[in-house]
Order: sequence, then structure tokens, then C-alpha cells
Amino acid sequence: MRAMVLTQEHGFPQLQNVPDPVPGERELLVKVEAAGINYADTMMRRGFYIQKPAFPYVPGFEFSGTVVELGPGSLPSWQGARVMGLCQSAFAEYVTVAEAQAIPIPKTFSYEQAAAFPVVFLTAFAMLKISAKAVPGESILIHAAGGGVGTAAIQLAKKMGLAVIATASSDEKLERVKTLGADFTVNYMKRDFVEPVLQFTQGRGVNVVFESSGGDFLDKDIDATAPFGRIVVFGMAGGTLPPPNLAKMFKHSISVTAFWLLTLTQQPARFKVIVQELMDFVDQQQITPVVGKVYPLKDAAEALKALESRQTYGKLVLKP
Repeated sequence: MRAMVLTQEHGFPQLQNVPDPVPGERELLVKVEAAGINYADTMMRRGFYIQKPAFPYVPGFEFSGTVVELGPGSLPSWQGARVMGLCQSAFAEYVTVAEAQAIPIPKTFSYEQAAAFPVVFLTAFAMLKISAKAVPGESILIHAAGGGVGTAAIQLAKKMGLAVIATASSDEKLERVKTLGADFTVNYMKRDFVEPVLQFTQGRGVNVVFESSGGDFLDKDIDATAPFGRIVVFGMAGGTLPPPNLAKMFKHSISVTAFWLLTLTQQPARFKVIVQELMDFVDQQQITPVVGKVYPLKDAAEALKALESRQTYGKLVLKP
């Protein structure tokens, strides 16, 4: 099969022929119709992701497609099913996925939308429910609001009854996230976000912050957070993440916590519950992923460069 193979750190994946994957016990072989691109893919390429890949490897953490073969012990009902989910090596024509991590695609989703769903919506939903324990009537500050997690988190938080403050690097992105439900927006390239956030919340600060930018954002987040607020760190796009200022945190009893989706997948029972709750919520609220642009599989390097430029909106998707 064809796949995009990355052979060295700081390089870009190239199209190569590799052996077809074979499904193991309770695994499914899926013909990939689309693969989602995540910022974690760019971090792995550049060598500062929490996981260090063994080169050569095929990038890609999520997929959508059709089940074409069942591994030993898999339920026969999966044969021919439209599925999406988390995996390794999604930038390819075929992938294997654990049966427990395969998610039926909603009838209203295209394959492109389905490929843009698993990582960002599971991340945003789990952070809201598990890490932040967000409740209706609270406020949330979402950075990088025009990205994959940002566009997912805005929709979910708004439907859960939270007031949403969004930051992004361009006015164009901010205009677009308003259509997703953002109540207040700040272009952090033009002004510091702390004072506008405090003004919007009438001096109280926000109850929840989703932080993925790194650099000096965390210190500013603490300044913008209400007493007993919760800051959830799930990335460091800037490449660095200074330690939080405990003195500032003490002042308002603020907590800083971290979230990594892999931790959730390693707890099968909890993962299953979150997936079911999310799919029920998405179905009831008629939420759909935001697909920014679709690239051919062979143009994965171009797509990664676009994502790293921070000029993209929504999720980027590859089509084999």
C-alpha cells in the first residue's frame, strides 16, 4: 500500500510503498477514506512531542474509512462498517485499529468530517467533563480557537451552557469562530488578552481556561482566571512551557492540570463511557466537525507546513 513515511527528525514525510498492515486479535483492518492532521504530528516531526517515534514511521493519529477485514475474535458486525477512530500510522491507504477504539460514523458525517472528529472532539469533551468539570453558567477561555481543538471546544462548551471567550491570531479566524458560538473574541497578536477577558467577565475572570500555546500564555492565564478557576494545559505549540507561578495561583486558589488523550485511551472502561457520552451529545446537539481544507495524501508535507504556519482554520484532512 501507499503511505507517507517520515525517515528522520525535522524532515517531512514522503510517499512510499510499504507492506499492508495485518489485523491482530480483536483488531479491524480499515480502508482509509480520510486521515486527520493534528498539531501533535508537527510536534513529533520536530522532536518535541511527549512521545519519541522510532524512525522510519508513518504519522497520523486518526482516520475514517470502511472495515474490510476482521482480526481473530472481532465481532462479525464490523465487516463493511463505516468507522472512525484513533490509531497509529493513519497517513496511509490502510490502517489497523483496536475493535474497542473503533467508533461508528454518524450518518450525517462525511468521511472528511469523520476524520476530523476523534482526536479534537474527544480531547475537548474529556477536558470539559473530566479535567475542568465545567458546569452551565461558567465561562471558558479557549486559546487557538480557530484550530481543531478550539473549534470543537467552542461548539461543545456553548452547547453545555458556558460563556465562551476565544482568542486567535487573526481577525478572520475570530469572525469565523463567532459563527460557532463564541461570545467574545480577542486577537492576541494585536493586544494582550488579560484585560479584555477581565472586562468581559466584569472583573471576575474566567472559570476555565484551555491552554495549548506555551510560552508566556500560562502566566497570563492565571491573571485572567477567577477564584477556584481551572486551567487545563493540553499542549505547548510554542515549544516551551514555563512552570506556573505558584504565588499567583495561591492568591485565587487556582488549579493547573494537564490532559493527554492517550492517558484516557489507556483506561478502556472510562474511554468507552466518554465516547458514548460524546456521541450522544453530538447527536442530540447536531454538532459537526469543522474541516478547513482537504489535501491529497501525497501532499501531507504541504499540509503539515500549512498547519505549522498557524494560518489554517479548523482541521486539515488527507485523502488517500
